[in-house]
Amino acid sequence: MKKNILFLFITILYSDNPIDFYLIGDNIHTIIGTIDDGVEKPRDLDFHPTINNQLWILNQGEDVYPNNSEIITNVCVPLNRSITFSIFDSADDGICCESGEGSYMVSDCNNIYATGGEYESSESTSFIIEDNCDNPCDLDEGSLTILINTDDWAKEISWKLIDSDNGTIYAKKLEPGGSTVTYFDAGFTYQSSEYRKDSYSRHFMHTASAISFDNDGFFANTLECKDANNNPNGFFSGPTLWDSDLSIYANLNQDGPLLGSHLDMIHQSPYSMGIEYAGIGNVYWVFDGYHSSIVRYDFATPHEIGGHDHSDGKVWRYDEVEIAMHEGVPSHMVLDENTGNLYISDTGNQRILLFNTQSGIFQEELTPYGESLEQYWLMQNSEWEVYINQGLIKPSGIDFYENRLIVSDYSSGDIILFDTSSYPPEELGRIITGFENSIMGIKIGPSKKIWYVNHSSNEVVRIDYDTLLGDINQDGQLNILDVVILVSFVLENHDINPQHFIVADLNFDGLINVLDVVNLVDTITNQ
Repeated sequence: MKKNILFLFITILYSDNPIDFYLIGDNIHTIIGTIDDGVEKPRDLDFHPTINNQLWILNQGEDVYPNNSEIITNVCVPLNRSITFSIFDSADDGICCESGEGSYMVSDCNNIYATGGEYESSESTSFIIEDNCDNPCDLDEGSLTILINTDDWAKEISWKLIDSDNGTIYAKKLEPGGSTVTYFDAGFTYQSSEYRKDSYSRHFMHTASAISFDNDGFFANTLECKDANNNPNGFFSGPTLWDSDLSIYANLNQDGPLLGSHLDMIHQSPYSMGIEYAGIGNVYWVFDGYHSSIVRYDFATPHEIGGHDHSDGKVWRYDEVEIAMHEGVPSHMVLDENTGNLYISDTGNQRILLFNTQSGIFQEELTPYGESLEQYWLMQNSEWEVYINQGLIKPSGIDFYENRLIVSDYSSGDIILFDTSSYPPEELGRIITGFENSIMGIKIGPSKKIWYVNHSSNEVVRIDYDTLLGDINQDGQLNILDVVILVSFVLENHDINPQHFIVADLNFDGLINVLDVVNLVDTITNQ
C-alpha cells in the first residue's frame, strides 16, 4: 500500500508532460520556413484549428514612407548586368502631379539611369552599369542611388530593383502592410507554402503585430501603429477579422470597389501589440499599447466582405490591468480555456500578468473614436495579478499546455518553461537559442513541439528534442546502469526528480513501476 501511495504522490508531482522533454538531452532547431517562402519580418504564428498541420505566419510588412519627403537608398549591384528598376503606385496616378510634386531618380556617380514621376500604375527602366566609379561596393559591383521624393500619398508607393535576366532582387520597397505565409503539411518533407498579401493590407495589416485563430478557421490580427490611414493626427487603428478560406482571403475584392477581403475591423486601439481568441463567437482579447489596457473586442456579426459597417461592435476596456508596450516587440497573450485566465506578456514592464477574463463590471460609457459602436465601455473591478516578475527582460511570445507555460524573451533569445501547478510558478529551465533580439511569437504545435518565428533572420523554426527514453543516467547509452537506477526508483532507494521521471516512464502511464523496468530491459535486449 505504501508503494501505491508513493507512486500516486510521484504522479502528482511529476506529471508526464511532453513539454518537459525539452529540459533534458539536446534540442535541435529545425528551420521550417525562410525568406524564400515569403517569410519576411515575421512576428507571429498560429496553427489552423480545423486543418491538420496548416501553419500561418504573420509578416510585419514594410514601413510607410512619410509624405512629401526625400528618401535615399544606396544599393550595390553587379557590373555588366541588365538591371531593371520598376516603380509602382497602387492608386494608378503616379507620384506626380495630381497629389503633390513627387519624383524619382536612379543614378550612380556618372550617370542617371531612370527618372520620372508622371506615370499611372507603374513604370520600368532597364540599364547596364559598365563603370565602377569610386564607391564602397566590391570591385565587380557598382553603387546605385535610388532617390524618391514622395507626394501627398506616400503609402501608395513601392518599387523594386531586379536582374532583368534571372529575376534576382537587389533591393525593394514593398507596398506597406503585413502579409501571411501559409504552410501546408508544415514540418513534413512534402510541405508546401503560399504567400498572400491582401491589396488593402496597408490599412488592415498596417505594421502587423500578432495573429490568433478562433475554433472554426477565422482569424484576427493586431496593428502596431497609431493610425492605420497614416494620419499624423489620427488614432484610427485596431484589430482586423479575416476568413482563412483561401477562396476568400486575399482573393476577393483585390481590385475594389470594396475594401479587400477583410471581414471586419474596429479602430479603438492604436499600437495594439497582441491578440488572443476569447473562446466564444467573434470575441478577442487585445493588448492595447496606446491606452495601456487589455481590451475585449466583439466583432459581433461581420459586415459584408470588404465592407465598413462596424456599428454592431462591442469594445470593453480594462484600464485597471497595468501594462506597458515596448516599441517594435509584440506582447503576445494566451488563454487557459479551462480557467478563463489570460496570461499576458507585459513586455514594457518585464513581467507576465495573469488576468481573470470572467471578472469586471461596467463602469461608464466611453466615446468611440472615428466610428459608431454598439458599446464602448470602461470596465472596473477586474481581477489580475503580477504572475512572474523575475528573470525576464522583454517577454514576447507565450503559450500554454497542461500546467506548462512557455515564454520567449526577445532580448535574451531564451525560451523559458514554467510549471503553473505551483504558486508562484516555478521556472523549470530554459532553451538557450542564442538569438538575441530576434524571437517573437512562439506556439506549441502538433506532437507538442515548440515552434517560433525569428524576426531578424526571417525564419520559422521548430524545436525538436533529442531525448533517449530510458537513459536515466544521461550518458547517451541504454545499458544495465540505467536498469539499476530504475529498479532503485521502484524500490524507493533512489530519489527521483522531474528530469529522471520523464525518461524513466517508458510506457507513458504517469507511474514509475515494474512495467517500466520490463520495457527498459526489453529495449536494451533488442538493441
